[in-house]
Order: sequence, then C-alpha cells, then structure tokens
Amino acid sequence: MRDTGITSAFVRLTKKMREQQGLTIEQFADMAGVHRTTIGLLERQERTPTLQVATQIATALGVPLSELIQEAELIDKGKSNIDELVSFHKKRKPLMSSIRNEDKLIEITGIDGNTLLGAIDSCYQVLDTIDEQLMGKGAEPIAHLVELANLSSMVGNMIGGGIADCSNGLYVRNKPHTYPDLLPKSPPAVNLELKMALETNKPKGHLPKAGTYITFRYVLGNKQGAYVRGKDKRGNTVWIWEVKVGKLTEDDFSCSNTAGDSGKTAVIKTEIHNNMYLVYFSPDHLPYAPKLNGKYVGYN
Repeated sequence: MRDTGITSAFVRLTKKMREQQGLTIEQFADMAGVHRTTIGLLERQERTPTLQVATQIATALGVPLSELIQEAELIDKGKSNIDELVSFHKKRKPLMSSIRNEDKLIEITGIDGNTLLGAIDSCYQVLDTIDEQLMGKGAEPIAHLVELANLSSMVGNMIGGGIADCSNGLYVRNKPHTYPDLLPKSPPAVNLELKMALETNKPKGHLPKAGTYITFRYVLGNKQGAYVRGKDKRGNTVWIWEVKVGKLTEDDFSCSNTAGDSGKTAVIKTEIHNNMYLVYFSPDHLPYAPKLNGKYVGYN
C-alpha cells in the first residue's frame, strides 16, 4: 500500500479496532501471522503496510480488506471518523447469543449456528461495502435508493449466497427465480427455500409450495443498531431480527391477489409462522410494540 493519507487512516482504523477487541500487539500479530515488531512499526506509522500484510491484518480483524480500504478513504475525505466506524463494526457482528434452538436448525436444515451467523455477517459486509461506495460518491445508502420489495429480494439473495458459502459444502445456490433457493450438495442438507420480510410482515412468495423453509425478517435502523418503530422513523441499515425454520405444506399459505403485487401472492399463515422454530433473535431490533411485563410469546 502506498504511503498516503488513506494508508495512515487504514493504520489508525485497524489499530483502534484491535484495541476495541482487547487484543495486545502480540496477540494480534499471532492472529495475523505477522511479526509483532512489524505491527508495532505499522501502528507507529514508521512503516507502510504491504498489500500482503494489509490482507493479513484484515483477515485477523474479520473484515474484508476492500471494506477497510473504503473506510480509510472515507476517513481521509472527512466523510466518516474512526470512532464511528469502530463502533459500527462492533455492533454489526452477529452474536452466538442470538442463536435459539440450534438443535432444530441442524435437524431441519443441516446447518449450525455458526453457519447462520456467517451468512448474516456476509450479507452485512456486502451491504456495507455497497453503502460505503455510495457514500464515497455522495449518494444515498442502498436502502433509500430501491423499493423495499426490491431491497428484501436483494437481502434474501445475499443471505442465500452467504449460507452456501458458509455451509462447508452442504449447499449451493440454485438458478435465480428457481425453487428452491438452495440445493443440497451433500447430506444432511435438503432442498431449502428462503423467504424475507420487513418488520412484522409475514414472509411470502408467488406460489404456495410444500418444502423446507428458512425465513428472515429485518428492520431498518441506524448504523449504530438503534431501531425506532414507525414507517417514518426507518433508518438506512438492514438488521436481521428474526430467523425461523420449518417444513410447510401448500395449505400453510394464504393466497390472494394483493394490489401492488405481480399476480397471486402466497403468504405464510400467521399461526403457521408463529409455530415455526425460532433459530435467531435480536431483541434490540424487535419491531413489535411493548407488551405487559415486556413479554413476547415465542421470544422470551
């Protein structure tokens, strides 16, 4: 990497991320496969990182190098700051504590909690890379540039790709607009259909089809993870708040011709969706109104 303002911003950003994760220079050097003296020289800006070393640093931090370089460019241009970005990365990482009923997730789909977290993380990284490129050009985030139905479709495709990539060879993506979304490559994977929905909406498709389903619901909050209920208070950052799995029949869908939809719409019935197994839950992003004693059926 050339010694520029962007390089300086990259070094300062990655140093702050290391410190935020509570890693010493020695620990971080071991994780990155770089000598601790090299890390020390870089952080004191007495040496410029090569592309190889920068790649190893990004891998140790669990963030794509391309994303870190984009963020360094935003810092250099004064369009963002280090503290804001470090806080964002911390909030953005999906946690194992959000996993529920992992035994059912494995039994029904063949994937485990780490695979699911990896898929969500992969989706977030793609969305954040797009938004940072748009920000660098002075444009609005992707959530403000496309219709919500199209955003849901995009997020669903990213999640599907993430599941395939993180499944250790269990799944591959099917052709676009082809049932099911994910094809089994080896046992215990099954034909797996993925459905997305915004906030409290029920996942839907064009036709009712029996099979194994994994459903995702998300909200639009701000970049620090804060979410406020209300259509006029939506933010510009996607946060997955719920994932469910289950085996459905055609009778588990309600079909109707809804204004604005292209033809017949098949919506998973409320009682059916409520009874699907909850396998991921982020309470900070729950889009339901508060109830007595803060209890929510199926989430507490």
